[in-house]
Amino acid sequence: MSIQGLDPYLARQYLLHHAYSPSVSVQSSHSADTRIQNAVRHQEGFSTLSILEPYGNNAKYSVTNQAFKITNTSLITRSYPSFPIRFQSCLVEQLSVLQASESKSNSNKLRQLFSASSLEGLMQHIASEEDASNDLYLEFFAKVISSNRIVPFETFNHPVCQIFVIDFHTDTLASLRQTIVDFRNYNFPKYFQIDDLLMHVFILYDPNVASEVDITTFQSDIRRQLSIQSSPIAVTQLDDEAPLITLSKHENSTIEEDLQRLSLENAKVQENLIQIPHSLDSTIKQKLYEFINKHLIPHMTEKVRHWDDSILAPKKSFTGRFFSVSKKLFNNENNSSGSGQSSTSFNHQGNYYHKTSVEQTIRKLADWSLILKDFKYAYSTYDLIKKEYNNDRAWAYVASTQEMCVVSLLLAQTQQSIQITPPDKNTLRKIKHDIVEPYLDSLAYTYKSRLNIKTYGIRASLVVIELLLCMCNAYNISWWWSDLIERYLCKCVADFESTTSNSASDVQVIRALLYERLGYCLGNCVYSSLPSTSISVKDAKSEESKEGFYRNTNKMEPSSVSMGLKRERQASLWYLLSIKEWALLKNYKQAAHLLHNIESCFTIDRLTNEWYDRPDVLLGCIKRQMEIVGIKEEVVES
Repeated sequence: MSIQGLDPYLARQYLLHHAYSPSVSVQSSHSADTRIQNAVRHQEGFSTLSILEPYGNNAKYSVTNQAFKITNTSLITRSYPSFPIRFQSCLVEQLSVLQASESKSNSNKLRQLFSASSLEGLMQHIASEEDASNDLYLEFFAKVISSNRIVPFETFNHPVCQIFVIDFHTDTLASLRQTIVDFRNYNFPKYFQIDDLLMHVFILYDPNVASEVDITTFQSDIRRQLSIQSSPIAVTQLDDEAPLITLSKHENSTIEEDLQRLSLENAKVQENLIQIPHSLDSTIKQKLYEFINKHLIPHMTEKVRHWDDSILAPKKSFTGRFFSVSKKLFNNENNSSGSGQSSTSFNHQGNYYHKTSVEQTIRKLADWSLILKDFKYAYSTYDLIKKEYNNDRAWAYVASTQEMCVVSLLLAQTQQSIQITPPDKNTLRKIKHDIVEPYLDSLAYTYKSRLNIKTYGIRASLVVIELLLCMCNAYNISWWWSDLIERYLCKCVADFESTTSNSASDVQVIRALLYERLGYCLGNCVYSSLPSTSISVKDAKSEESKEGFYRNTNKMEPSSVSMGLKRERQASLWYLLSIKEWALLKNYKQAAHLLHNIESCFTIDRLTNEWYDRPDVLLGCIKRQMEIVGIKEEVVES
């Protein structure tokens, strides 16, 4: 039976594109926004960010012969076909909204990653659309991992670069300087490391008015007076006869952004698509490719190499370890003497390390290494700094680092571009029992009980589950991880239900999607490595028979290859529970789609005299409901 469902490697790709990719903050002038608006059709009131956002996914919007070369800390250079980036709104705006929400709540407590009720409402809307995708789990997974919230204990959403977009014909060098000064003088959080931010300028100009010499001169002035690199982008007026390219306006959007977009679409205030000229499309793709290769990647690799030489290498040395132990003993003596003070740089009231602290820098080093796809180095860095966080009782940092230890380890084990030796049983046992299970249990307890941010634990579980499924596919070891995946998916269902009210209908779509994923996991689980139960004729003859008994040497024992080593019936049970949730929501189209995954155990195209087709049994009840609404026959025939 072929089980239909989301390919785990597609989920892995989404994870690297939408969660573990560089965040780039964009601040555009009013003149630059006006020039962009004049270059597209029927799009008033949107900014330059709306145009740049889709092109951050350069796996989808690529140039010819695209290649991104990255050199790791071991001076090994590898080439990758894509290196997506996430364009975000201006960093000052993001932090202003964050600080306003914190001052309104009048508390330093951490906020939830997302709202389960908002996610449920969004997924109900997506599932009810006429052209709804059959693979809703991908939409669900993308929304869980997509976030632009800036927190101190992980730096993936801390911008790597700040881009200022100006108009060559209107904006002056003095106005650009003032914009940069205002940006630098903003009161950034004490944990945010502004000195590591790459500053860059995009210059929009009309090639029919300004010459290349004028643009080159202006770039030289910016570089000489402001010490900032720039990239020119030619933007012409819209020609009614020019061929157009259609783009989506909600690439990499969060749950809140999607809900806001839906409300504006219902009010007919905002359109969902952007149409831009083909020439502008080619220009933006080429300029972004050059920006990433010439400026962004070199900036990140240079910083990582500098932090490795100046901070991490001394910390790994014998002297560094000696002073680390001495510091720990000294702090313990201070605490036991009754002073209650510690020399740690961790702020317990604000839940952050100061931006000048070694601990905050090493966390960013590990995050940037993972973004640059140096997964083994990232794992060793996370594992090293985790001990420091634990000594300081920085629980948010401890839980986040435990999560990234597991994620970076599994990402390293599931790389398709690099030939990896399959792990032996001892390695698998160590990964499962010494890393994955204890770390996931520990971080779940920390997020839930110590910090009251359960949604971070849900995200960690879902991410690890998809990476474990990738490992199952890569090495054909589904039998090793199936019990763990089933346990954590069931735990996610319980956690989602507990984050909302006591009503079971609050997370029906989420529950249906998680049940469907459980069915996919068990449906693709094959215990092919267990010993066969058949007995060879040679072995049967060699055994001594008891006196008076006759042994049939030609007796065939059941073959373990085809019997007892698959979990089709167990998978069908979870699919039936998912179908039940869709039936309760009156969404029979999604229910009919899942029926194909249980056809190896049940007859799905008609009512039979079997026990499972009785009207008081779940499958029989659903079949009758779908016959009434006239959906089952239509879907089964297709």
